[in-house]
Amino acid sequence: MKLLIILLAVAACRAAPRPEKLDELEARHPDFDAQILEQINQHTEDGGYSQLFRTENGIVQEEQGQSYPGAEPGTGSYVKQGVIEYPLDDGSILVLNYVADENGYAVLNPEALSQALPTPPPTQYPPPQVPGAGVPVPQPLPEYNPFLGQQ
Repeated sequence: MKLLIILLAVAACRAAPRPEKLDELEARHPDFDAQILEQINQHTEDGGYSQLFRTENGIVQEEQGQSYPGAEPGTGSYVKQGVIEYPLDDGSILVLNYVADENGYAVLNPEALSQALPTPPPTQYPPPQVPGAGVPVPQPLPEYNPFLGQQ
């Protein structure tokens, strides 16, 4: 009986109508099919590299990396730095300089991010007044709290 129910459930799922192309259901970014105009990858003998790519929609990334081997195999660090140029909707170009090393990833010009990151709209209403806010909390009386008398 259980097998029959499972088979009926599978048959119902297979018979359900499905769209012809799932791609038509997904909204795609206008630059989805942007072509890469230039791509350069160079590796050095000491473990470093440099790379560059440019796309037809104005995105540019340049990056250089350098390997610093440690005292033992499998140790050491890698330092990379680069710049990303990205065109914004208003026609300006966002330029981010970054470095990634043993201390993590850091944007060297964080003020540039203010062009791209959304900001919340200003609030039109004052914050609500909370009754009793700022008033000191009274101490409970020992006769009403048996845990205060125990030490």
